[in-house]
Amino acid sequence: MDKGYSSALQRLKEEREKWNLTQRMLCYHMKIQQSRLSKAETGNRYFSYHELEGLCTSDVDVFYVFTGKRPKNPLKFLDPLKVAPEELMCYLNVVYLLASAAKGTNRDNAAFSQIRQQLEYIQYCFGNIEPTNNIFYRLRNRYDYTQQKMANVMGMDIKKLQRLEKGVRLPDSEVIWKMYDLFHVSPAFVLRDAKGLWNELNYELELLDDNDREVMAQILENAFSFMRPR
Repeated sequence: MDKGYSSALQRLKEEREKWNLTQRMLCYHMKIQQSRLSKAETGNRYFSYHELEGLCTSDVDVFYVFTGKRPKNPLKFLDPLKVAPEELMCYLNVVYLLASAAKGTNRDNAAFSQIRQQLEYIQYCFGNIEPTNNIFYRLRNRYDYTQQKMANVMGMDIKKLQRLEKGVRLPDSEVIWKMYDLFHVSPAFVLRDAKGLWNELNYELELLDDNDREVMAQILENAFSFMRPR
């Protein structure tokens, strides 16, 4: 098992203990038998896409589980339980665009560079994703890989990649992990996890110094107010 993926499983156990969640409680959210959860937690099987969707409805921070990143000072004007994933993607896109606008100027710094790297996936993933033109196709197209090369990089059979690109197969936890580890594609985006996208947004802002973070947060708050019905 990949060392990074093993670390993600350790963080899942950490989250369970943090929230005093038994395996039985998680099984309720994930709609699986405890034996299947136990096997997945020990790396003897991978979580399915739908099982991870269920995990996102629990107290577990799935974004932290996959990435090891956790924000400390969340924005006050956003409630992740009341904001749709699409809206949160808009805010992340604003952060990415502003960080990109700083490139090559005297305002550019290591924080903006890191944000650009971590949110690069937005430029080729943002918007509606059709079954025949989905995240896997767009990612491969972004790097100009053949299907065989992409399958080799991902460590999977080419037929599995083809099914993922056609949308007839959903990614499991191993694939989602590799998408993040190799290409910085957010697991919160792949899972349409509002809480995870909210955590990702807050984490990106915390990379900035106090002044830049305050400016960025104000821009996002103005956008939030603009989108609220009067």
